[in-house]
Amino acid sequence: MERILFLFFFTIISTLLDFYFYQIIKKYRIISWTKPLFYLYWLFTLITITNFFIYTFSYDLGFYLKAIIFNMIIGNFISKLVALPFLLIDDLRRMTIYFFRKRTESSNNKISRSKFLSISASLAYGLPITSLTYGILSNNVYDYRVKRRKVSFKNLPSAFDGIKICHISDIHVGSLKNRVAVRGGLDMILNEKPDAIFFTGDLVNDKAEELKGWGDDLSKLKAPLGVHSVLGNHDYGEYTSWKNENDKIKNFNDLIKSCDIGLSTVIIKKSVLNESNKFGSLKTKEDYVLWLSLAEKNYKFYGINLFLTKWRKLDNSLSSNTLQKLIDGFRVYNEYLKYNKFFSIFCLVRLSLNYLLKK
Repeated sequence: MERILFLFFFTIISTLLDFYFYQIIKKYRIISWTKPLFYLYWLFTLITITNFFIYTFSYDLGFYLKAIIFNMIIGNFISKLVALPFLLIDDLRRMTIYFFRKRTESSNNKISRSKFLSISASLAYGLPITSLTYGILSNNVYDYRVKRRKVSFKNLPSAFDGIKICHISDIHVGSLKNRVAVRGGLDMILNEKPDAIFFTGDLVNDKAEELKGWGDDLSKLKAPLGVHSVLGNHDYGEYTSWKNENDKIKNFNDLIKSCDIGLSTVIIKKSVLNESNKFGSLKTKEDYVLWLSLAEKNYKFYGINLFLTKWRKLDNSLSSNTLQKLIDGFRVYNEYLKYNKFFSIFCLVRLSLNYLLKK
């Protein structure tokens, strides 16, 4: 209900702005070739009003049509907000002259203040909407770039000195069609060799089903100190229509289950992670190496009787590769625990038997 009220007032304000700005352009209606532009101008108003009823009655237009409508409405609104100060200044100037000076100034050699402000308002309106249109049509969503920043804190533990963190956000996987370009972006992340990767939300536009087919690519994101993520506002399904609340809840649960970017289920004090306490250089069981290191140093562990996250097991994931798990299991015993090869094999067999018994 709150969203409908917000959209109602937004629609009213946007429509009033359209009528207000019409005062600038109506003088040009006498020019024949400008008539189609007036139809286009009022088309934005019609779309804004129609969008309110579409949202109110929960019509599902599909992602792409909805995205086009959204960008048209927001682009039109922002452009008018940018140009609004010029019109207000001009109207205030006219009002001042009308009440106090009552004098008309004209000159054949100079542009009038009113005309100057009107032209400025038109330019201020045109630039943002032109820029937005270019952004939509230019396909620059794949223009990935790496921005490096050095960050320092007075109270930062020495163990974190020199640590490299990669921050990514707003993937919106449902909008991505060029898989080759996306893979190039993921390679850019991995080539930076970050110690930890943090993803800060908006994995999808609206629905968990957008993730289908992206598991193999997103699961390639790896870092020694782990890949951690949180949900963004779009991940909760707040910007699309649902038949009922249960469908919305199911979508959220499906997203959590199918998330191929790491969701941390362990809370560790930052002072604990350092060069002597880090994940092992393994494809699987790398976390086991960290826990062994912490256990050897008598760190205290506490369990939380809560479901923090859910995850799924893919048929082609590293964790489903039995041979890889056996190889890494042997390396844990032999390289990290320093057992001899025969005892390492014995421990690996015992671990495998216990695993089978638990199943």
